[in-house]
Amino acid sequence: MFRKVGMSNLLVTCIFASTLFGQNWQTFTNVPTGSRYNDVYFVTPTLGWIVNGIGQIYRTPNGGASWQIQFNRSSTHFRSIGFVDSLTGWAGNVGPGEFNATDTTTLYQTTDGGKTWTPMNNFIGPKPRGLCGMYVVNDSVVCAVGRVRGPAYFARTTDRGKTWVSKDMSQYAAGLIDVYFFHPDTGVAVGLTKAPNDSSHGVVLLTTDGGQTWDKRVVTSRLGEWCWKVSFPSRQVGYVSLQRDSFAPIYFLKTTDGGKTWQEKLFSSNYSYVQGIGFIDEKTGWLGGSSASPSGYQTTDGGETWQPAGFGVRLNRFRFMNDTLGYAVGQRVYKYTANTTGVASREPSSPVGFALDQNYPNPFNPSTTIRFALAKPSNVTITVYDLSGRKINEIMQQTLAAGEHAITWDAIDQEGNPVSAGVYFYKLDAGDFTATRKMILLR
Repeated sequence: MFRKVGMSNLLVTCIFASTLFGQNWQTFTNVPTGSRYNDVYFVTPTLGWIVNGIGQIYRTPNGGASWQIQFNRSSTHFRSIGFVDSLTGWAGNVGPGEFNATDTTTLYQTTDGGKTWTPMNNFIGPKPRGLCGMYVVNDSVVCAVGRVRGPAYFARTTDRGKTWVSKDMSQYAAGLIDVYFFHPDTGVAVGLTKAPNDSSHGVVLLTTDGGQTWDKRVVTSRLGEWCWKVSFPSRQVGYVSLQRDSFAPIYFLKTTDGGKTWQEKLFSSNYSYVQGIGFIDEKTGWLGGSSASPSGYQTTDGGETWQPAGFGVRLNRFRFMNDTLGYAVGQRVYKYTANTTGVASREPSSPVGFALDQNYPNPFNPSTTIRFALAKPSNVTITVYDLSGRKINEIMQQTLAAGEHAITWDAIDQEGNPVSAGVYFYKLDAGDFTATRKMILLR
């Protein structure tokens, strides 16, 4: 039982750090623990929001050093949040009949950075009972699904929230919990086949037409489980957590072909309560969810083996800004930073080998710098792709001497047109050396 505690508008920073496998997670204890924090969303490395199950929304302007409460209504149970920029965002309520919620407002919207939140109930199509998962595709398109014990709905805006179109998804699933889109047309939604949950199997759906139609890609083989959260560290490799309330063993799902096929993989032969899952790259990720365990778990081999991570109680959501920065929420708020050594730390006259650094700044607007190192003279190509794998711009194609180099991308395509906000990949090809990293453009 978690006791509701008092809170102030500005909370004092307190951080505990856990470092394993070269990764560092900080635990912020400067937020109340009256309810689990269900979702987190950052629009810059320092500006972000968290929501919880007792109707509260908190904002941080400084990367978690302090938090200010912006919304507080005990009849609301927030499960999801997303922003397209520093001012415009939405928070999804799980809806009446779930936990403590009696609030009938499915979706709240802000256009002033969270200072005010107004109900958004005018859906084109049937109104969802609740929204549990939300994914910001770009600066105009946002998708959401609900809810945890049904009924199943999909909602989407393509005009920054001016209108939301909703779809009854009962022909595909009994309930939907999370959603992830690669680009406006293609994405996955996950949830359960039946309610109540002990009669359910997990289900993964795939759409290639913006959510108008869906294809059921997998129904899990065990009874009494359902899909909870989705994480795609790359276009092809993705993971889905599977929750069970009492049964064992515990599995998770993995795809290596962009969600077309999924493999059931064993997490534990013993019972473990799992909800949140997040991967920073194709091999390294974390999962958790239990309130009985003082730690989540980490893998560095794509889920083949798992070890205690040293942080994370009641983990529910991971969101990564880039390869070196991310946030997670559960009982507390957790901040990830990677211990990396980039080109800038090497002597310019003697690079140790081929290397591609994380772009800086990241996220960025309007331009970013990409640094790389060559062990020998090479024919170098640097190409930018969007999340669907479509080529956006070849920003370098020339022969360079051994050493360290840098190039700036001004967020334009091959024809010189500005590209929209979103996630992009940049790839370095230099002889036999190839490397790819992810970057985020804000508008």
